[in-house]
Amino acid sequence: MEKNDRKERRKKRRRRNRIFNICLYVLSACLILFGVYIILREFTWVFNHSSAEAPDATFPPITTEAAYTAAPDQTEKATHAPGTTEPPDPGPTPRPEPGKKPVSISFVDYDVNVAIVPIGVDDEGNMHDVPSAEIAGWLETGACPNQEGNCIIGGHIRYHGKLGLFSVLRDKLKPGDRVIVKMEDGSYAFYTVLSVNEYPYDDIPSSVMSQTGEKRLTLITCKGDYDYLIHTSRTRVVVVCRPVTASDQTAVD
Repeated sequence: MEKNDRKERRKKRRRRNRIFNICLYVLSACLILFGVYIILREFTWVFNHSSAEAPDATFPPITTEAAYTAAPDQTEKATHAPGTTEPPDPGPTPRPEPGKKPVSISFVDYDVNVAIVPIGVDDEGNMHDVPSAEIAGWLETGACPNQEGNCIIGGHIRYHGKLGLFSVLRDKLKPGDRVIVKMEDGSYAFYTVLSVNEYPYDDIPSSVMSQTGEKRLTLITCKGDYDYLIHTSRTRVVVVCRPVTASDQTAVD
């Protein structure tokens, strides 16, 4: 009888050990999958390819406007670039037209569509941050798309460990690529990439953040790891786009 009891106890221990080992295997597998998810989220677009619908518009033939055919001047410092403490440009700024605020931007050649929200500047003239890797911010004190002046849109390359949709600026975008901006009234503005440049965060040309001048679109994101000493990344990627002349820049049903 005692011998049978010992056998039964051994069976129970082995059963508990098997259950414990199975739980360990499952937990280990979950941790591995979570680690893979974190890596993919930070370094690939598997989980955040777009945050807006693709534009319901056909890109027109590439007949660019004559205005703004040169890259920004690199000799002057920006007046209130993101991440700096320079004061804002005191010059006049265009007044946004009602119903023409941008709501999304699409990088046609890479099937990346990004939602846009309006943002302002702080007391030191820095663009407000967008609290998401999947959303871009339009500087509402600047021009609207299709207006004279500089339409400025910024986004994250990475935010809280998640790859930002504006990483397309650093990783993929090149001169000649197509960009479409959709406005809240359903109309579209068409652009082609003119230049892709990198600047130190504290030495950005004044033309980048100037809100006046010829009609253009300026896209901005960071590059490099976050520097806790300066509370930002040390490099900016700046993409300047020129408008494409098109007769169908009207509302689409």
